[in-house]
This record gives sequence, structure tokens and C-alpha cells, in this order.
Amino acid sequence: MRCNYCNVDIGDNNICPLCHKKVDENSAIQIKTEYPKKQAKRPLPLKVSPKNIYLIIAIIASIVSILICYLTPTTTLWCWFMVAVFAYGYLLIGNTIFSNSEIGTKIFLQGSCLIALGYIYEAIFKTTVATSYILPIVITFMIIVSSAMLTIFYKHNRSLFVSCCLMSLLGFLPIILYACKVTTTLVPPVISAVTGGSALILSLTFGFKKLKEQFEKVFHI
Repeated sequence: MRCNYCNVDIGDNNICPLCHKKVDENSAIQIKTEYPKKQAKRPLPLKVSPKNIYLIIAIIASIVSILICYLTPTTTLWCWFMVAVFAYGYLLIGNTIFSNSEIGTKIFLQGSCLIALGYIYEAIFKTTVATSYILPIVITFMIIVSSAMLTIFYKHNRSLFVSCCLMSLLGFLPIILYACKVTTTLVPPVISAVTGGSALILSLTFGFKKLKEQFEKVFHI
């Protein structure tokens, strides 16, 4: 019930706690709470997304590749590289194309996957291209793409300053590996180091204040 004088809910009592007047059941406002009827459960429609379609195709193609590789006379287990390529395609669709992750995270994830594919290729086909060529080339590409995205979206996505600087520092990794005699190829590591150094200098020159703000935000300094 509700008191006519105070307009407050008094429950089953006949005395209002505010005005201390007796409330007649005939004159009190009756409170009725009606809830909508519960709808019957409907079966969820089957969600067919590009990622799920690709996953089915990738699984079938991987199984076929493994069967062909092991049922035909060959000394190279190329099927496992194909499995890695299909897995990379799934990450490309699910974690990059149809993902709302930060642009820098997408670039770093794709670059890391491509470098991993390079080392898988090197292990399976017994080559030496991963450290000498794939690593510096992919890192250079990562720096160029992140710098381009920073130039385009720096007003709307300031966290790209941190991503661009971190990937620019990665540009020195191939030249360090060359100095440690892990690789004997000089040109790709030099290109990677020059690209990374240039991007780092430009980022610090034109966006030091924003970069400092982002580091304080990310690392809680």
C-alpha cells in the first residue's frame, strides 16, 4: 500500500512511518507490479562467419597436405609449413581483419607471425634465410607501416607513438645479430637499423610530449 498523504510505500502496515497517520486499506493506493511474460527460448541461428568458413577450409586443406606429404615419397615434411601458413591465415582474419585491437598490436602480431613462419620454413627446408633476410625485412616493413599509420592517425590514436617507438627499437636487432656473427648478410640489417633509427628520431622529435604521456599511461609512471 501507499500513503495518500506522503505518497510512500508502507508495505502491509496501516500506519505511515512519515506522517504517523493511519491508512485505511480502502483509501490507500494499491501497488501492483506486473512483469512481462517470460518469452520462450528460441534456438540461436547458426552463425556462419568468414573466420569459421576459413577454419573449416584450413583444417581440410591441412589434413589433405599431411596425407599427401606422408603418402608420397619425399624427404621434406613440407606439410607442416602449410599447416603453419593456414594457422597464420586464421590469425590474420580473426585477430587483424575482424578485430578491434589497437593498430600497433595488429602490426606487431602480424610481424611476429611472419617471422615465425620464416623460421619454420628455415627449419623444414634447411635454409638460412630467416635471420639473414626475413627477420630484417619484416621488421623494416613493420616500422614503415607503423610510421605511416602514426602519420595518418596521430590525432585520433596517440598510443601509436609507443608502438612506433618500440618497433623502431626492434630495427636494431638484425644489426646486433650481425655484430654477434649470427648472420653474415649485412645489407638487410643495415636497412632495418637505418629505418628504425630514422623512425625513432622523427617520433621523438615531433611527438616527445605525447610519447611521454602514453608511457606514463601504459606503465603507470
